[in-house]
Amino acid sequence: MQQYLNKISLVRLIADLSVVALTYIVCIYCVQPLTFAYNFKAKFFLLIILLFVWFFSGTSNKLYNEHRVRPGFSLEIYKTLKGIILLALSVVVVSFFSQQFLPTNFVFIYSATLLFCFATEKYIIHRLVLFLRSQGYNLRHVILLGHGNSAQQFYDLITNNPHLGYDVVGYFDNEDKEALIGPYLGKIDGIGAFLKTRPINEVIVATPGITIQEIEDITYVVDKAGIRVRIIPDFHFQFYNRYEFKQFGNIPTVSLRKEPLEETHNKFIKRTFDIVFSLMVLLLICSWLYPLIAILIKTGSKGPVLFKQKRLGRDRKEFWCYKFRSMYVNAVSDKQMAKKGDSRITPIGRILRKTSLDEFPQFWNVLKGDMSIVGPRPHMSIQNEQYQEIINNYLVRQLIKPGITGWAQVNGYRGEIENDFDIKSRVAYDIWYLENWSFFLDIKIIYLTVWNIFKGEEKAY
Repeated sequence: MQQYLNKISLVRLIADLSVVALTYIVCIYCVQPLTFAYNFKAKFFLLIILLFVWFFSGTSNKLYNEHRVRPGFSLEIYKTLKGIILLALSVVVVSFFSQQFLPTNFVFIYSATLLFCFATEKYIIHRLVLFLRSQGYNLRHVILLGHGNSAQQFYDLITNNPHLGYDVVGYFDNEDKEALIGPYLGKIDGIGAFLKTRPINEVIVATPGITIQEIEDITYVVDKAGIRVRIIPDFHFQFYNRYEFKQFGNIPTVSLRKEPLEETHNKFIKRTFDIVFSLMVLLLICSWLYPLIAILIKTGSKGPVLFKQKRLGRDRKEFWCYKFRSMYVNAVSDKQMAKKGDSRITPIGRILRKTSLDEFPQFWNVLKGDMSIVGPRPHMSIQNEQYQEIINNYLVRQLIKPGITGWAQVNGYRGEIENDFDIKSRVAYDIWYLENWSFFLDIKIIYLTVWNIFKGEEKAY
């Protein structure tokens, strides 16, 4: 049965690569019908690049992982859309550096056609797999050990998601109690005899309070029958699906929160984006904006153009954070945040803070690696000491690099912290970002940041 499942995943991968290649060929012919064969080597090279990009994107986004445990068609389309965007960027980059052969409208035509073809192909495969499973093919027959909350949750999950392709034969338990998880099959010690009479693919252990010795006894019997066994741990409900198992050498460990940015490929994607984005801002914007703002700051008040302050970075390491100076030089700049109507703010400083232009020197911090474009906003040292006493998990936000903008800021928690609720909410948003990071979440936050600047924010002072 697992072999058949792997064949389905392989078919989906081959189908996707075929769509990438065939759509590319058709679109080139449509935009260049008279010169289709011209510069063949360059076009073939780009095709190979696109196939590699799709393969990397699909595998890193877990598009071809075990299909049964994924939420379904909508998530598959979402991940496919992310892959299409990467393909479009690849076409732009390769065309830019090669400076040849593809007209500008090709990217839009190729992307739109890919979206249509992928949606069609994946819908057909999705419906075909559902049809096969409705006919009894490619189903995984499972039995449950136990009838508590974990067993009920598992049963409800597969009942409400037929695309997962599971069939619960029934449950074993030492007590015959009424349960809505299929027929009662007998006591747990009778599982060995039962497995010899029925084609079972998996045994799900969901017994509350089960001991290590009981697990070993069950595993011994199930292994003898050559069947997979899975265990739903008792602490499943305590962490609300945030934990994940990781291997530390040959020792299995449980992480109590998911951290996508601990994965090497995610670190690479985020750091690459940070470098490219910050370089573009520094070269295309700050190169002319810095002298202009510097003149306005110097003519408006005495003091340096830049204000620097030690802030807490990733893993609680301090770094110098830079901003355009927006206040008159004062003795409490390291102790007191800006407040509404703050007399320390200069006239040009009010404009800089309102438009967030005062933050632009932090793109240098990003390029250096002290900060990221998106992440939890770094606080003053005195604030860090104060908030650690209020919020137990405050320093969890320091597990990743601080950012110029963040998830908390685009959700209304920027600027002055007026009460404990403000900082608790900000930390909650920061930790949510840490646990749910994705490249496209960063893009969304950047878009919302720019939108809020033009829309105007109440706490931008």
